[in-house]
Amino acid sequence: MRKALLFNPENDLALADGRACYTPPPAAVALARAGALLPMWWGDPGDVVMASDADCHGTESLGRDFGLKSVVGSAGDFAAVDGCEPWGWSHAALRRLAMAGVRSEVLPSAASMDDIRRISHRSVSVSLLTRLGVSDDSLPVEARSREEALQAIGRFGGNAFIKLPWSSSGRGVFDVRRLNRSTLLRYVDGFIRRQGSVMVERSRNKVSDFAMLFRCAGGKAVFEALSGFHTDAGGRYLGNMIASDEAIVNHLGIDPRGWADPLAGAISSVIAPYYDGWVGVDMMTECETSGARLGIVPCVEANVRMTMGVVARYVYNRLGRNMLLSVKTDSQLPAGSVDLSPVASSPGMRFVASPMAGSE
Repeated sequence: MRKALLFNPENDLALADGRACYTPPPAAVALARAGALLPMWWGDPGDVVMASDADCHGTESLGRDFGLKSVVGSAGDFAAVDGCEPWGWSHAALRRLAMAGVRSEVLPSAASMDDIRRISHRSVSVSLLTRLGVSDDSLPVEARSREEALQAIGRFGGNAFIKLPWSSSGRGVFDVRRLNRSTLLRYVDGFIRRQGSVMVERSRNKVSDFAMLFRCAGGKAVFEALSGFHTDAGGRYLGNMIASDEAIVNHLGIDPRGWADPLAGAISSVIAPYYDGWVGVDMMTECETSGARLGIVPCVEANVRMTMGVVARYVYNRLGRNMLLSVKTDSQLPAGSVDLSPVASSPGMRFVASPMAGSE
């Protein structure tokens, strides 16, 4: 099966917008250009990547150095594909693939894009947690008015985060404890005006971020791998561990894989009936009040798309050594680094796998 591959990291923003004719902001465009060749790491021989002609030379080095076999495609190539695998699905992604020449019978329906938009909303975490048996007093709250948001924040004793329903990489996430009241009200009102509601979640004594990666097909979700990642104090994404499941478990200090089957069942009920592809469930380890024991928060949010954790796993399978995946903006790369998407159109930003302490 020959597939069209597309790195469209702006897709969460496109889902929030909801329209087919969505224009992403310049920063999102720059990120997409920098990672245009990333799909080569998961592409099969014969797959075609949507990227500019100027970036074709990057496929040569990736093919030569790492044995990656997919290529940058032309219009004729896309007309011949049997399937599509974008980073994420939305009405905008559907339109872009159609305009590239992908035949209509190969593309999913517009109605399915509405389903994907719905299950990509952050409130889907409430459905997953409920199916996992999590108690009501710790469940996130979707607030559709300022009053509901303030009530939910009060319910959590002021120890809460507010989040945009559709956003990614930690953007649109704010710690209420760091906001004065006027800023909090401005953010809450703005979130509700822009996206119809705001998610309010109880803050945790977080120790580490990680995720479980699942693949949905035929109405069923299957656990595939763990993902370890890093964020800053505000929750913004910094980078991913390129490592085995065992190395990630050692990093976490606790094995979360007992949640794999329960989560697969919950995803099979809530997400898989409407979607085929990757799902990354963000989780965290937290320290109990005594500070003596780690616990696991089994679902912070579900990303109904590919994730950088998926990329990290594909890269690990190729390189076979522990590294760090991140976006670099400096001109000099650390010794031993790998430019994962060597494109000419984005010289100032690069997706890089860099050595980390203890890597082999």
